Amino acid sequence: MLIIDALQYNNPERARFEEWRDGGVGCVHVTLAIWENARETLTAIGQWNRHFEEHADLIALATTAEEIEEIAASGRTAVVYGFQDTSPFEDDIELIEIFHQLGVRIAQLTYNVQNRVASGCWEPDELGVSKFFGRNVIEEMNRLGMVVDVSHCTEQTCFDAIEYSSRPIAVTHANPQEFVGTDIELNRRNKSTELIRKLAETGGVIGLSNYPKIMKDGSNCTLDTFLDMMAWTVDLVGADTVGLGTDFYDGWPESQIKWWRAGRWARESAIPIKGFSDWPAWFRNSRDFPNIIEGMQKRGFSQAEIEKIVGGNWLRFFRDGFKPASAVS
Repeated sequence: MLIIDALQYNNPERARFEEWRDGGVGCVHVTLAIWENARETLTAIGQWNRHFEEHADLIALATTAEEIEEIAASGRTAVVYGFQDTSPFEDDIELIEIFHQLGVRIAQLTYNVQNRVASGCWEPDELGVSKFFGRNVIEEMNRLGMVVDVSHCTEQTCFDAIEYSSRPIAVTHANPQEFVGTDIELNRRNKSTELIRKLAETGGVIGLSNYPKIMKDGSNCTLDTFLDMMAWTVDLVGADTVGLGTDFYDGWPESQIKWWRAGRWARESAIPIKGFSDWPAWFRNSRDFPNIIEGMQKRGFSQAEIEKIVGGNWLRFFRDGFKPASAVS
């Protein structure tokens, strides 16, 4: 069974790679950049290149679904490069192809706030994708085979991206707002029922997250409640639309949250920062993926549904999504 986690942002080190191995994780989409510019992102890629050399027994870069399968079959974890903001593209559309050539296969249009491309979830609801640069960025990503991610975007940006993209888009890490409710710390991060339905209709996938700040009951969310959310989403749109995107992070100082939340945009976060939240007892790190699978089995998910949700849906999505448009039949 192939496990794919569609979003983690760890401080990369061998301890995290060992957790992936011990949890049987075949592929992880990692974050190279949030607020970084092109030059800073190149440094991050260089650092990951060293990790691939020094920890070749545990990890390898994947740029296609076939490479994901081959690396996972070897007992290692395939790493997929991604951005949580289009800041590395700066104001130069040609940089999209450059980063694609360097292995980047997923890019979120914006992280929480407004940028040149689109509007993030902390901005007014009616703001969406910019009609010139944003649409051109999506078109270029479509051409190359770089997946459009809208996890931290406004609902309007999400609907715009679906409309403007000629290929299915992804929500790599978010939860259904109707199930979770709004009594959570990051109450603008989750997605509406209408949007999840539209995502499903257009061939997209949503990665359900056990990040405490966007889960029902936060750090106290039980595995049963998480599985309730999974079953609720499957009942809504079917098992072919649902995957996992934990949003797991580890190895960072608490000051890192301030950087993620404010970047260079402000001295303080747009919303209060309460520090790191404890991960739920049933998922302390990636070694605990078997707990989710065991829970799904006990809950009565079929073997076919389990294989789709824990990795098969993402693999299918990546198989076409990572190919250039000219190579997709």
